[in-house]
Amino acid sequence: MKRPRIIRNLIPLVLIPAVFLQGCHLFYEPEFVPPETASPTEDEYLPPEILPAPSRPRPGRFTLRYDSNSSLNPITTLNRDNILLASLMYESLFVLDGELNVEPVLCESWESDDFTTFTFNIKPNIAMNDGGWLTADDVMYSIRQATQRGRYVNRLKSIASISTDGGLSVTIMLYDTNSRFPSLLDIPIIKAGSIEDRIPPGTGPYIFTGESNMYMERFVRHRDFFDLPVTTVYLIEFADDELTQAFDDGEISLLWDDPSDSFEIRLNRLFDPRYYETTTMQFIGFNGRSRIIRDPYVRRAIGCAVERDYIVSEIMPPGSAVAAPTPLSRSFQYYDPSWEHSDYDPFEEMALLLEQADFDDYDDDSFLEVWDGYDGYDEVSLLFIVNSENLHRVRAAQRITYTMRRCGLDVTLRELSWDSFISALESGNFDIYYGEIMLGADFDLSPLLLPGNLNYGITASTTYKPFLDDFLIAKTSYEMAYAAGRLLEEIKRNAPFVPVLYKRYVLYSPMGAITGAYPGQSNIFRNIKEWTINLTLLT
Repeated sequence: MKRPRIIRNLIPLVLIPAVFLQGCHLFYEPEFVPPETASPTEDEYLPPEILPAPSRPRPGRFTLRYDSNSSLNPITTLNRDNILLASLMYESLFVLDGELNVEPVLCESWESDDFTTFTFNIKPNIAMNDGGWLTADDVMYSIRQATQRGRYVNRLKSIASISTDGGLSVTIMLYDTNSRFPSLLDIPIIKAGSIEDRIPPGTGPYIFTGESNMYMERFVRHRDFFDLPVTTVYLIEFADDELTQAFDDGEISLLWDDPSDSFEIRLNRLFDPRYYETTTMQFIGFNGRSRIIRDPYVRRAIGCAVERDYIVSEIMPPGSAVAAPTPLSRSFQYYDPSWEHSDYDPFEEMALLLEQADFDDYDDDSFLEVWDGYDGYDEVSLLFIVNSENLHRVRAAQRITYTMRRCGLDVTLRELSWDSFISALESGNFDIYYGEIMLGADFDLSPLLLPGNLNYGITASTTYKPFLDDFLIAKTSYEMAYAAGRLLEEIKRNAPFVPVLYKRYVLYSPMGAITGAYPGQSNIFRNIKEWTINLTLLT
């Protein structure tokens, strides 16, 4: 069995150093006594058919990693461990399941006539852990703050305005039509006015009891209070190089991992892995300033050199990725396998495309040259760059380089540190690059197709906008498939970028200790009330 790898404390696409304390003391599990001020009254929501389970002592502890030096604010924190913890303390209007499908959480219903203006109706009687009730003002405030700061800003750029009727309805207007906009609203909801708080009030099933206690308790007013699998969630701090021993010794009960990330750790304890789909795509980008790369035939030919199945099965860790023959993930709800069809073998198609671009081996040196349009030819030498800090991306780029050279393209691969990689992109000192991006759950490809911050190689163009608009406005499955097919055909024809794979993330737990868990990209604890945790197996 290939040993899994644990992600370092990063969010996707952003390198953020993490600082952890060591040697934290764990307290014995206290008897849980709900505070009187938080107890439900007769007028408050409490399912009458659910009775509290009898209290009994349980060996073992359910323990998660925590960083006390970082915020637990779910909108502004960039610390991966605290983001996961915050999923127990905060809820959102919607959440994505393990297949990227949208599920309502705090949203009771929603409607839109034109998919530009949306009205979301909030569930009534949702308790907040400050003693109040969730209001539309809280939702409006949270989403508005998420458009201005934190890790959700880019996905919410399409929001033009947010308003509320003063009751339990929130109206959001967009600049552009998007029938799948609700899939972007897995935004944690906090109390209005609390964005500067390190731990703002929320509606999640657990509450943080304080730095000195180092544990979280069930929120007594939560609607799923009696269904939660553990009374107490313990917290502990570890440095990255201590994680293996912590998991093997049972000091940590869950480990979240991006297996294809650059930080590797070996697990020796038997474990259950739970993989789930993501919207993180790895791709090949191009520099449109290059005279050679400017030709779409050449870009398309390079795309034929990407052996996706080989990269996924032989280079990426097992289960960590899914090949992407098209820019839309195979997990996309309306995915059509016919989009992958080609009339040619990839290498035959590559040869035909290079021939159309006037490439030939004019000097018999085993590498192709390009006709200069007069009576001679020009040598072709392409620079391919990749971030050296991720071994899997480096190996994927090496394989693609090998294939291109075998097909006659003189390509040099340069492995660069992160800072040098970004500098090369920004200065245009490349022909080809290996990139990664996390898309929104609506699979809006605008960041790679329209001019903007990611347009390093100026291959993006406004000519894609009508195709994107039709794709995002599509309502029925037929309209969606038709619009998506047209968009993908336009991308294939011009090849502004070439998809390689979509990543999958994984949740590890000690073998047999947890059942019923189905993590998702939005929240690894999305169905925690359905979990069963055997505490005896957590030691």
